[in-house]
Amino acid sequence: MLNDAIRNIRFANEEALRRGDALRSRRRPIQLLDKWLSQVETLMERDGRVVPEPLIDEISGFIVQLNPRLHRRLRRNGGRDALTVLDVLFDAEEQFLPMSPTDAT
Repeated sequence: MLNDAIRNIRFANEEALRRGDALRSRRRPIQLLDKWLSQVETLMERDGRVVPEPLIDEISGFIVQLNPRLHRRLRRNGGRDALTVLDVLFDAEEQFLPMSPTDAT
């Protein structure tokens, strides 16, 4: 009986860890997109119009896996225009937002 209780506690702990890991993995893309949006917005506030290549490479590696069409848009015409990058990031973020009931109709 004590062994069953211990087994149940272990199972519950393992299940809680799995749920926590799953939640973190679902939040990770949004956190990355938010970070990049903030960086590009800050660049634009400082009158920057060209996103640095290392940041583009980081964003591009993520976007290509998410949506090849967005990736092509990002890389079009050299792909470093801050406004274009911002638009692509916003569109990418939309893919992670839950659908509203009006979107389903």
